[in-house]
Amino acid sequence: MATTVLISGCSSGFGLLAAVEAARRGCQVVATMRDLSRRSALDQAALQAGVELDVLALDINDPASIDRCVAEVIQRRGQIDVLVNNAGFGMGGTVFDLTMEELRAQMETNFFGAVALSKAVLAPMIARHSGKIINITSVAALHATPGMGAYNASKWALEGLSEAMRFELAGHGVKVCTVLPGMYKTEVFAKRKEASQGRATGSPFERASVRFSSKVDRMVETKGQNPKEVSDLICDLIQDADPPLRTVVGRDAKMQSLVRSAVPERLWERMVRKVTGF
Repeated sequence: MATTVLISGCSSGFGLLAAVEAARRGCQVVATMRDLSRRSALDQAALQAGVELDVLALDINDPASIDRCVAEVIQRRGQIDVLVNNAGFGMGGTVFDLTMEELRAQMETNFFGAVALSKAVLAPMIARHSGKIINITSVAALHATPGMGAYNASKWALEGLSEAMRFELAGHGVKVCTVLPGMYKTEVFAKRKEASQGRATGSPFERASVRFSSKVDRMVETKGQNPKEVSDLICDLIQDADPPLRTVVGRDAKMQSLVRSAVPERLWERMVRKVTGF
């Protein structure tokens, strides 16, 4: 029986590519997104790959939408074998400039949304003593970047929860693992939001925020990697009977981890400040 995989955030980026690749590998894929009017890129990619996908609406910030989606998948497919929590967005800006509403919005989607969707699929997985949850976080969950504090916090939180869940669910046959990508050419950077006060006249971080935002755009353009590397890894983990807790992916992400482990913390701080301009 084919593995049924539910993936959130499939209108673009890692989610779109992983949905198509998982279907190519023989999985029954349910690709979801908040707004189905944005499904054209996914449909085109599936057509070109010669695969079929179920495409459903799912707003991970809406409990009713989560319940409807999970119920429909189970009705159609009988069960959900693997959940890939991929939906999310990036919020730029210093903590000083971010409003509490902006901070909460970042946590609501990147953390609480993933938690809510995970909890919605857990009971059937535990009942049949089988299942897997793959959470897409970021290398930012290991190495925080100034000007991205809200995003850092959301991914650190999801990493911490994932590790706890891995221990809790191990005895019930449910695997939990995470993927920590570095910088890839996906829409997450182009569509990132910025603190409403980040460029406001009078903010002590106005110049640094503008400079850092421009630097991020240049780095994505010149150094961003092929996102297929991440989608292929996600599909490898879907098929892995015993996946590791976390997998760092990307040359830049691996280099950051290597350098940080090799140099004194004070030196690391100076390096980060020099690169980011803070």
